Amino acid sequence: MDEDQTLRFSLRLPRELHDRLTSSANENNASLNAEMLRLLEKGLAGEVKQAPDRTALEQIFPPQLIWRISRFKDNAGLPSNEESAKRLIKSALDERESTKDILDKINKLFETERDLRVISREVIAPHASVDNIRYGKDWVWFLTRNGESGGVDKKGKLYFSEDGNDWDCNMNYYHPDDGPKPPLVVSAKRDSWGRDLPSSPDEEIPW
Repeated sequence: MDEDQTLRFSLRLPRELHDRLTSSANENNASLNAEMLRLLEKGLAGEVKQAPDRTALEQIFPPQLIWRISRFKDNAGLPSNEESAKRLIKSALDERESTKDILDKINKLFETERDLRVISREVIAPHASVDNIRYGKDWVWFLTRNGESGGVDKKGKLYFSEDGNDWDCNMNYYHPDDGPKPPLVVSAKRDSWGRDLPSSPDEEIPW
């Protein structure tokens, strides 16, 4: 070992510990100095293994982001950084969802839950994009931050307005399966000679 990488110091050992160190050095055919270094390294390695592991968040996020998550936790009065991260991630995901996405969630929950108050509590109220909620005798209406509105009645019928219309003001029916559909393919009819027949009477017969 290079002299400039070593540090000389005096160490007073109890006789009993010195005897054990001497015995260990003899068993390993090493000098007292080498055996002492080996045992020190072994002991320090054990301390490293016993050190607490980094939290899951610390393993994923950089320190600056952990600091921001911790600051949000303190400001919001949350119990842990993990809960703070969950809130922040959910809020960010909610912001990316549209009013129709919320209606799709309502439709899915309505398969097992028909109580509109429960549906509102589970889907509408906690959604970060919802700006206002109104309750009627047999319906729930909500307004989102992008100016659209949606609603559901006690029968599970869904309503949507891209202009943010109120419940009783020209809202349109919304069907969760609305969307682009593949073109309908109709098999061509053939005559006895295997030739295609015209699909309408206005088409010219090619023979």
